[in-house]
Amino acid sequence: MTLTERIIAQAAGRSSVAPGEEVWAKVDLAVMHDSSGPRRIGPVLDRLGGRLWDPERVVLAIDHFTPPATLTHAEIVGLTRAWARERALRHFFDGKGVMHNLLLEEGLARPGMLIVGADSHTCTAGAVGAVAVGVGATELATVLVTGEVWLRVPPTVLVRFDGEMPPYLTARDLAMAVLQSLGADFAIYRAVEYVGEAVEGLGVDERAVLTNQAVEMGAKNGIVAPRLDGEDRAGTVDASIDLSPSVPEECEAVHVFRVAGLSPLVAVPPAVDQVHPVAALGRIVLDRAYIGSCAGGKAEDLRLAARVLRGRRVRIPLVVTPATQQVVRSCLADGTLQTLIEAGAVLQAPGCGACAGLHSGLLGPGERCIATVTRNTPGRMGHRTAEIYLASPLTVAASAVTGRLTDPREVL
Repeated sequence: MTLTERIIAQAAGRSSVAPGEEVWAKVDLAVMHDSSGPRRIGPVLDRLGGRLWDPERVVLAIDHFTPPATLTHAEIVGLTRAWARERALRHFFDGKGVMHNLLLEEGLARPGMLIVGADSHTCTAGAVGAVAVGVGATELATVLVTGEVWLRVPPTVLVRFDGEMPPYLTARDLAMAVLQSLGADFAIYRAVEYVGEAVEGLGVDERAVLTNQAVEMGAKNGIVAPRLDGEDRAGTVDASIDLSPSVPEECEAVHVFRVAGLSPLVAVPPAVDQVHPVAALGRIVLDRAYIGSCAGGKAEDLRLAARVLRGRRVRIPLVVTPATQQVVRSCLADGTLQTLIEAGAVLQAPGCGACAGLHSGLLGPGERCIATVTRNTPGRMGHRTAEIYLASPLTVAASAVTGRLTDPREVL
């Protein structure tokens, strides 16, 4: 079996499963946030009896509407707090950051787990060798009551990155290379597993970018086998699960990318797979730059941006929204935030920020922004006529310095 199949088999109490099989599986962790959680799930949960199957296995984060920008936001946040208080949730994070990132930071997502969440980017938790899938709010309500989820076992697509990462590339460039080559629908209801020398050299922050972007490829889940040296395997949910990488013979397809042949990339609006080398697009003048989101607001993202911005000043507004409070503390301690602020960046409270188009840096009509957010569909960060260019933190920082779309190799 592939890595994803082994974990699903364990959760289903089976010795083996095969792609296409339908199983009921026991969930290790059910996760949600203020947008997908109580305000949507509460009424359904009440009709199902209202009792959580295991409050210790439920995670709830206020991350989309914090700090509240409108009265409606404040009402949603208040409802979420009251719901968590009534159920005495131990894993409740009130304005401490993005749910997806908190699962990794807090050690809640562990190798071998089956995690179900009411958000499409739940797959981010696959960075530590978990099977993490997104579902609708109604389906999550049934998980909260029963502790089980119905799954069709996905076939696995192996994506291999050969070679060492050069200093001008990041995991976001690797993910965009896959989208450029294979398109945004190549992995519909598949597990995308990332392997190869380049992946083995990445820390969890960067691996999380790969698994996060799996859903943009149409995947059911994205996954990276945990490190064999023990760094990621601590707290494995079940020591009997074989967490080694999948072998090509068990996979539906294998796609190989040679890192040495890649250059910094950018996804131009209006789609995540409209990807081009930054240097090939010529002089595209920008209005704004944004560093944040579950894919681009981690400590490693801010540090990459600081590499470019050290000793420089931005020419266009640059907004930085750290993913979590821990990112703020870590980047404050090592001087990263000082570098960003001295370069002219505006620092915002941890959370989802403008990525979901809710508040804190929204784009106006016709504005052109380069960002590390997850998607660039029309209206994603504000007005439908605004243009969103997706790129790595290196490319975003370099472009903020010049005021135009810029290959980071120009300034590194």
